[in-house]
Amino acid sequence: MSDICNYPAEIERDEDGRYVVTFPDFGWGATDGATRDEALGEARDLLRELIAATMREGKDLPEPSPATRGRFVVAPPVPIAL
Repeated sequence: MSDICNYPAEIERDEDGRYVVTFPDFGWGATDGATRDEALGEARDLLRELIAATMREGKDLPEPSPATRGRFVVAPPVPIAL
């Protein structure tokens, strides 16, 4: 599968100790989890919604920025990627 829909995510801990995930390329939306793995699982759902909402609005998807140290590349669920 092409990397065209794979986006880097940033993960930070909030004041309650939860892991908060954002996708800087979209500029909106966030999700979280009690663990890093849970947050990354939720990140796939968030990415699906970010892509779907952008498409529903008739806008072009942002170009994925390069994955850099400290970022995690997240692939959307297959039906969205297709």
